[in-house]
Amino acid sequence: MQHFDKIPKKELNHSHIINLEKFDILKPIDAIRINNSYMIWDNKNENIFNLIDPISNKVIKGVNIGNGPNEIISPSSFQNQDGKFLIYDISQRRINQIDISSDTTLIIKKNQEINTNKRLFVINRIGSNIIATGILEDYWLANMTTDGEITSGIEFPAFEETNNTPKVQLSMLYISTLMANTSDNKKVVAVTQKHGVVSFLNYINNSILNEYKQIKYYAPNFTIEERGNIAFSKNNQVGFCGVDCDNDYVYALYSGKTFAKEGMLNHHCENLLIYDWNGNPIKHYVLDIPLYSMRYNEKNNLIYGIAYYPEGILVEYQLDD
Repeated sequence: MQHFDKIPKKELNHSHIINLEKFDILKPIDAIRINNSYMIWDNKNENIFNLIDPISNKVIKGVNIGNGPNEIISPSSFQNQDGKFLIYDISQRRINQIDISSDTTLIIKKNQEINTNKRLFVINRIGSNIIATGILEDYWLANMTTDGEITSGIEFPAFEETNNTPKVQLSMLYISTLMANTSDNKKVVAVTQKHGVVSFLNYINNSILNEYKQIKYYAPNFTIEERGNIAFSKNNQVGFCGVDCDNDYVYALYSGKTFAKEGMLNHHCENLLIYDWNGNPIKHYVLDIPLYSMRYNEKNNLIYGIAYYPEGILVEYQLDD
């Protein structure tokens, strides 16, 4: 990451650890903090959502994988919007809302259908619209109404390695892009998980995406299989595994690891990179416990996320003023 060469690295020790195993959370992948509680997404087939209060040790569980009531088929894009926990179902093309049914049970209910024939993969809902990745062919990122109308889009980053890649496979390379937006909904940041790209965008009138800065660190390393699927090389460098922001800065969790050297640990990240909204590097922290996912808490000026140590834990890091 030569972009950060002139920024001194600072080691950052964790400020707090929450043992998730005691809440019977076995494969956590993401967490959202609200007040002093956390909604934990657990990647297992039973009770995949868990609202925990680490002070009282109270836990409320619920939601399974499946086609039945209170079940979800293909969860993706976990976010909090206006105090509501939302999860997108790729198969059903539906945004679901996680609600508290009782003192012991969480349930899931339909929040918004997305009427499109496009297969969307990652979405970020802003206001009444969404910004999405998926098999869009013409766009990397598309702003879309819930009626399926694309009002604006961002073209794919240009790399020599992808110049001759068909549009469907190009879409596949970028479907795992992560996004975050400022609280006033005026700016959006997007980072790629399978390679090194960061995009800074203005969001105009809740409908127009305007990319004003793009940083390209490195291209994906891949081949296209006989049936058209993408196969990433074992030497492909993982990019960003988490991103969040406030009105001043962007907080990006960076890997840079390969499967060849790190195996399944290639998505566990020690590097927290902080940018301003002009794309300038501001700080480079090296975390003492690598994070698998990450979010920023503006109220307390801390980042937090899931780690494996070796069991699943939630780790908080207090940032400098």
